[in-house]
Parts: sequence; C-alpha cells; structure tokens
Amino acid sequence: MLPPGHVAAGYLVAEGLLTALKPQLSGAELNQLVWWGMFFSFAPDLDNFLAFFKIRSFYYYRKDNTIHRQFLTHVPVLWLLAGLSLYLFGPTLYVRYVGIMLWAGSWSHFILDSLDYGVMWLWPFNREVWALRGSGVKKQIDVPGFLNYWLSFLKLYTTRLTFYAEIAILVAAAVFYKLH
Repeated sequence: MLPPGHVAAGYLVAEGLLTALKPQLSGAELNQLVWWGMFFSFAPDLDNFLAFFKIRSFYYYRKDNTIHRQFLTHVPVLWLLAGLSLYLFGPTLYVRYVGIMLWAGSWSHFILDSLDYGVMWLWPFNREVWALRGSGVKKQIDVPGFLNYWLSFLKLYTTRLTFYAEIAILVAAAVFYKLH
C-alpha cells in the first residue's frame, strides 16, 4: 500500500480508538494522538526511503533477494512490544496513549500489507511472509528515469487488491473527516 492509504487507515484507527476509549485528555492532546496514529501507521515503511535513495528501487536486494517487508521494521511483535512498553511504563496518561497509537497504527499497517504482500506475523519463530494472497510478491521495475519508474509502478499497482482497499480507505477517511 502507498503512504496515503496507510496514513488514512492510521487516521481512522486513531479516531476510532479515541472515540471508543474516551481518554481524559485535552483537545490538543487528542489531536496530537491522531497525528501519532497516522505517523505510526506509515512508520514501518520508512526503510523504503533509504532503499530508494540508495539503490533507486523500493526493493532491497541482497544475496537472498530480500524485500523490505522481511526487515525488523516489518515485525509486528516488535511494534506491539514497543507500544506495550510505553503503555505500561509511560509516566503520563498521554504517553500511555502514544503507546496505544504506536501499536494500533503500526498494526493497521501490517494488516493492510497482509492483503497482498505479506508480513512476518510469526517472527521470531519463522521468517515466512504471510498474506491473504500473493504472499511475498516481488516485482522488479527496471526502467530508466524517475517518471518512467513511477508510471510503471502505478500501472502494476492498479492490478493489486491493495489498490482497491486503498481507494476505499481514502474515501472512508475523507468522509469521516468531513463528518467529524
């Protein structure tokens, strides 16, 4: 999924959790928590920027032909432990809720990645990438030029289940924002 879809999902998850949990925080703190949820929903993909600028590709190529979803940034249990640590040991209610946003935002990312591409849900027990369909999909786009790369990527992306999920999430987030 592209960043707008992950961020929109993070927005919906954060707003939903804060509405359901009703924490006794100021309006400014609640708004900041929504931003944290949006950030953490995209944070697992920050390794993509390093890959793109380093090798001009969104795939890391090593001896074992690994893609970025097989790095520790895409291990759900680590994000759960980080969020749980903040929640349990946070000095204030606000910090504890940042922990909830860390967990919920990142896991919204992993659930969406699990539609087509997959995530290592059973790490550290195994490194297998699990997805609803197309587990571990890898497509190398070898075209010269930035614009050509993105046009080829978008053409390929529109054939994936995540493309349609992303459109639905973006529409839902826009409608919720407008109504909220």
